[in-house]
Amino acid sequence: MSRRQLYKTSADVLNAIFALPSDDESCDDLEADSGDETQTSNCEEDVVSSQSVIHESDTSSDDDDDVLYSLADAEHSSTSDTEDSDSAAEETNWSKTVIKGAGIDFDAVGVLPVQPFVQSDGPLDFFSRFFDTTVYDMLVSQTNLYASQKKIRFWQDVDVSEMTAFLGILIGMGLHDVPHTELCWSSDPLFRIQPLADIMVIKRFKKIRQALHVNDNSQAPPPGHANRDKLFKLRPLIDKLNREFSQQCVQSSSQSIDEAMVVFKGRSSIKQYMPMKPVKRGYKLWIRADSKTGYVYNFEVYCGKDDSGQTSSGLGERVVRNLCQALRGTQCHITFDNFFSSVSLMEELYAAGMYATGTVRTTRIQLPLLARQKTQLAKGQHKWRSKDNTAYVVWQDSKPVHILSTAFDPTVVTNVKRTQKDGTTALVSCPEVVHQYTARMGGVDRFDERRGRYNVSKRSRKWWMRIFYFLVDSAIANSLVLYNSVHPGSPMTMLMFRRDLFRCLTNNYTSRHRKSSLQGTAFVSRKSRRNPVMHKSPGVPDSIRLSVVGAHMPQQIAQYRRCRACSTQQNNKRSKIICSACGVSLCVHPCFADFHK
Repeated sequence: MSRRQLYKTSADVLNAIFALPSDDESCDDLEADSGDETQTSNCEEDVVSSQSVIHESDTSSDDDDDVLYSLADAEHSSTSDTEDSDSAAEETNWSKTVIKGAGIDFDAVGVLPVQPFVQSDGPLDFFSRFFDTTVYDMLVSQTNLYASQKKIRFWQDVDVSEMTAFLGILIGMGLHDVPHTELCWSSDPLFRIQPLADIMVIKRFKKIRQALHVNDNSQAPPPGHANRDKLFKLRPLIDKLNREFSQQCVQSSSQSIDEAMVVFKGRSSIKQYMPMKPVKRGYKLWIRADSKTGYVYNFEVYCGKDDSGQTSSGLGERVVRNLCQALRGTQCHITFDNFFSSVSLMEELYAAGMYATGTVRTTRIQLPLLARQKTQLAKGQHKWRSKDNTAYVVWQDSKPVHILSTAFDPTVVTNVKRTQKDGTTALVSCPEVVHQYTARMGGVDRFDERRGRYNVSKRSRKWWMRIFYFLVDSAIANSLVLYNSVHPGSPMTMLMFRRDLFRCLTNNYTSRHRKSSLQGTAFVSRKSRRNPVMHKSPGVPDSIRLSVVGAHMPQQIAQYRRCRACSTQQNNKRSKIICSACGVSLCVHPCFADFHK
């Protein structure tokens, strides 16, 4: 008799292997007396007979394990077939009742400014809606206050025009990818950015950057205080921009919520580490943006675990709830990923007059039993369940996709293009809710991509400077979106927008006492600081100063300028003769010849 004919079910196998007498019939009972010999002999016979049944097929324990596994697989397969069926008999709250979609065109309301603009308004007019005079006054007053508190040496108070020019320099630096900020004032023409160097000298730029502040540090609550704010240094500007972002633009009918990262590798209590993200170390922000254009309506900097003691909902639900306060009753559609979504959040948003769609993790509570079952679906197939106004859909792509929605009918199907293994494309059946989620989820990614182009962010030892740079870039990105919405026939790129904004902010401003030349008269390098004798170096690269010496001819100018070779603070020497190739002023004798040796 074969093994599979001998054991029909798993119960038969278990009875055969573990055929031991019960406690009442145990032959090892220590209290059994000698008069029970008949009962003992019967027990021994039962044990022997059971062992003979086991060894009748095979004495190998591995073969018996194979039989158990084969039976277990058969039972599991039958169970999976039952679970994968379309029957909803085991569901208690979820059913296959079709729910109608919202019936609303979520693309009807786009991004438009609340206050009207005229066609002649340029980038500065749009940017000034966010960085208005109150922002510059705040930066000027707080910067001067901080400089006086810290008693910064050789400090001169900054005014609004100089602060505006400083912000323009930051924007201009973003258009040039140089290894170090100081290279913008370099004496080497390969690195020097003359329009930036003409605005102010590098020492003044560093002084303003050193003293730049947004809030009064003396008013900050001490550590451990109940009202302690980790973003106190930037709180006035954050609140200002959040308010202006929301008030200066009409709330669109389709928005998305997602996270963004601001790179920072220094020390900070609010820095996050996310190994699976492109930016692994930095500040995490929650952002609500328009799905199509990426216009940011609201944002929140994540400062770590909330100490409020609220445990009724998760972090994702609280973030969505806080960011969507201004959308209550607007019939707007919100899209977010599985970090935020849950059944309770969908129901709460629907009750507040908002529609929502989002992927969901199968470990969330209140999901239908179908979410936890291992469905055997072919690519393009889907199953769904509904509960009140919430629909759950699982669709098989390269892997199962689980989605919750209160806006779309789960039975509506469309076709989408998918790339096959051989590189060709083919149409695959896809539920409309999945297609709509894919089309409306990328709002924050569009903003992040636009913000990263020519950004003003620079390395700094101050932990909050990276967030300040993010606020500037966010205002520029939103200004560009508003500009293009008013000028749909002639939209601008981010490069051209920042170029025009730089020129408008600087507006031919200069704080220099004398004009600099291309070869760097504004910056004179010196010898090593280890040398006790500080001699001036030529300040012109050797590749220019010593090359083709015969082409360096004296040229007369109208005004006197300090001699680059011999003039010092104690002995001021001036000349009307400059080198035609180097562009520096030199005495005819002996400086002109000595300079080119």
